[in-house]
Amino acid sequence: MSALKIRSELHELIDQVDERFLRAVYLMVSTYQGKDPIIGYDLDGRPRTASELTDILENEVALARRGEYITIEAFQKESAQWGKPTK
Repeated sequence: MSALKIRSELHELIDQVDERFLRAVYLMVSTYQGKDPIIGYDLDGRPRTASELTDILENEVALARRGEYITIEAFQKESAQWGKPTK
């Protein structure tokens, strides 16, 4: 099958797929072409790219390796106070 025929058929098929599959295809093609795909959104709805999230995660790993983290016990104690009125 020629590239022209494949493109033509893909256009027809893409028009019929659901949004979830369409997003998956978009991410695969974007990644294949070397683009920095959007792989998530922050709490304010702003898009987050793969490279941006990689940078954030690498920074978090570096912090943990330096001992800059909170233990589960400390987190549980701190979170137990959330929502309680302060004096």
